[in-house]
Amino acid sequence: MLKIIITSFLITITIVLQAQPALTEGAALLFKNTKSNSTVAEKNKLFIDLNFRISKDRKQFVADGDDNKEFPFDVFVMPTDVNKDGQEEIFITFGNSYTSGGTGSSVLVFIKNTAGKYIQHLGFPGTTPEALAVSNKGYPDLLIGGPGFEFPIWKWNGTGYVFSRKIKDSDYPALKKMSVEEISKTYTAALK
Repeated sequence: MLKIIITSFLITITIVLQAQPALTEGAALLFKNTKSNSTVAEKNKLFIDLNFRISKDRKQFVADGDDNKEFPFDVFVMPTDVNKDGQEEIFITFGNSYTSGGTGSSVLVFIKNTAGKYIQHLGFPGTTPEALAVSNKGYPDLLIGGPGFEFPIWKWNGTGYVFSRKIKDSDYPALKKMSVEEISKTYTAALK
């Protein structure tokens, strides 16, 4: 009888462990040294949605496509809760001059929709965003730098970030802003 109970227990444990998804190699590298409330399945899906491949040295990424394998880049993942709704947003900067032109990096943000699925927003060359004190529908306006002497501001419209306006280089110092990188550090330091 004890043998049957132990065998049944081991089968149950095996089934439970098989049902738990594991981080893919790409998702593990993407979220290496990054605290996040995202589930394993969400992290795996985010990696898939990025269309990155792991570089030859298994330490960086390359853009999908054969022409890109010689231009590896780092990816910076910055979990936040910028609208303080309890749902994590994932800001990502990545790239190099091959993938992102003169700016040298590109910026994305994944925000959960009403169904709880991450949706990609932004997706163009730019520096790590700065969140402005001004917000719309709960999300802060984002200043995303790049080459030039003006800074584009992106505003949340309820379903996505859209271009709002540009400010001049001379007006930049007067803005109340905080880097998304700093917001992420504060957010992740509070995670258990």
